Amino acid sequence: MPKEIINQMDAALTETLQLLSSLNEEKINKIPFEGSWTTAQVAQHLYKSIKGMDELLYTPSQQADRNPEEKAQWLKDIFLNYENKMKSPDFILPEDKYYNQSELKDSLESAKDKMTEAAKNSKLEEMAPLPEGHPLNGITKLETLYFITYHTIRHNHQMKNIREQLQ
Repeated sequence: MPKEIINQMDAALTETLQLLSSLNEEKINKIPFEGSWTTAQVAQHLYKSIKGMDELLYTPSQQADRNPEEKAQWLKDIFLNYENKMKSPDFILPEDKYYNQSELKDSLESAKDKMTEAAKNSKLEEMAPLPEGHPLNGITKLETLYFITYHTIRHNHQMKNIREQLQ
């Protein structure tokens, strides 16, 4: 199963990059409707949510004392329920600014490549060494990949809706 979720994660992040490229720089920075993020802000949020997660996967940790995929369905149910409105933790909120499309794509692509490589070369059955109070504390490294995948799919859906509003 790890190979499948790694491939899904990579595909979801690749789709993010394609969505980011499907609009010009002016449009990725345009607010489509009141209360919405821009496409660039969604991409920045995704970048901030995966930046450094490769290091987390490489950090030695304790072996999970449960099925390392136990919370995968729970994560899927939370993030792929588009009726469920969510509030982002402050540490991954995107800045309210004009984004350079090329820089944003490069940053996101680099983080994607690092995550994919780390996922293929880490002990995914270990607990994710997250600090106390982190919203994902208590998940395994493998479940971290599920989180990244479903979180990315959720925001790709959001980016598609924004793109439709800007057409």
